[in-house]
Amino acid sequence: MKRIVVVAVLLAAFEPGFHSFAGEPSASKPHVFSMTCKVTSCNGALSTPEGRAKALDWFRRNHISKLWLESYRHGEHVATERLVEERDAFRREGFEVCGCITPTSLNAPTEASKKHKFSITCWSDPTARQNMRAIVARTAKIFDTVILDDFLFSGCGDSCARCKADKGARKIEDWGAYRRALLYEVCERDILPIAREANPKAHFIIKYPCWYQGYRNRGYEPVRQTALFGECWVGTETRDANPNPLQACWIIDWMNHVTGGHCGGGWYDALDSSPEKFVEQAYYTILGGAKESLVHCYDYLVADDPGVMYESSARSHACAAAFEKEIDNLQKLADFLQGTVRGPYWMTPQGVSVHIFRKDGKVWRARVNTTAKTVLQMPPYGRELREVTDSDTAWPK
Repeated sequence: MKRIVVVAVLLAAFEPGFHSFAGEPSASKPHVFSMTCKVTSCNGALSTPEGRAKALDWFRRNHISKLWLESYRHGEHVATERLVEERDAFRREGFEVCGCITPTSLNAPTEASKKHKFSITCWSDPTARQNMRAIVARTAKIFDTVILDDFLFSGCGDSCARCKADKGARKIEDWGAYRRALLYEVCERDILPIAREANPKAHFIIKYPCWYQGYRNRGYEPVRQTALFGECWVGTETRDANPNPLQACWIIDWMNHVTGGHCGGGWYDALDSSPEKFVEQAYYTILGGAKESLVHCYDYLVADDPGVMYESSARSHACAAAFEKEIDNLQKLADFLQGTVRGPYWMTPQGVSVHIFRKDGKVWRARVNTTAKTVLQMPPYGRELREVTDSDTAWPK
């Protein structure tokens, strides 16, 4: 309990404008750009040699060297034979290939759930947990490394008779405490031992969403769960509506801090994002110290069929075009940051973030303009990286 309280205090102290775990080194290995491919593309665009050839061309032009192929999402599976064929085809082309599971719609379908594109899983349901075990075992036999998309939480409350009865049987009064106990049990019993039984080399990764404010109430416990899994990831998808765009940067920094450096990367997508915001998320994922940038996903950004999403593919394709335009600069930034010592960073009142680094005895400053205006001698949505003097690094009072 003490460790959880400490985590909450750290996050509360870290969120306001000035952020610093100064003195911590950046990644010592080259940054990796990776991409998820949802069940829609695995069952569609990537299932033919011609479709894979088109994808390979885009991946190579945009510095993608690692793929996460999804085996299950929203009630839809990709057949084992197809996943193996795609896995092996991409590996022959020199790509690292891992697996992905999105644990939604695992309960027996009801009339209500049939009306929705997907449903959050009720984890007190034995059927859901049995379905999860089967998906985990099958996926672990195909991939040594698998990431769990950020639906490993509970949305059930008093209206769910099954969870309400289970909560009473466990003698837990608080819904947040109940959800944390239930989801930890799912991780401990229905995911990790099942994966390792199916594949002794299996390494499963838990991915946390960007909405850190709801972690404890919905069943997420980054410290305890990451210790169980050995690695976590975190969402950097701040999107258009987030009033704190720098969150995509500091949430990586914070997650690494509380888990002892076990945050493997940041995951962002094009949903509810303008092209400018999508690229901004890409920059902040790198500036936050992520070892890997996971771009979600091929379906949204490149494929003709985006699958289940909440906006037109035209908008996400515009995000892809913006990413293509910036990828060389993103790679240069990631390469430069390798081996630097990270200093403080902050958001100015004008909406320009400032990030300080030290490398080879010199001081460097990166800046990101998050606005559509020219401010502080920076063009709209402009970025810069340059050597500065110590006097240029002062945080404005």
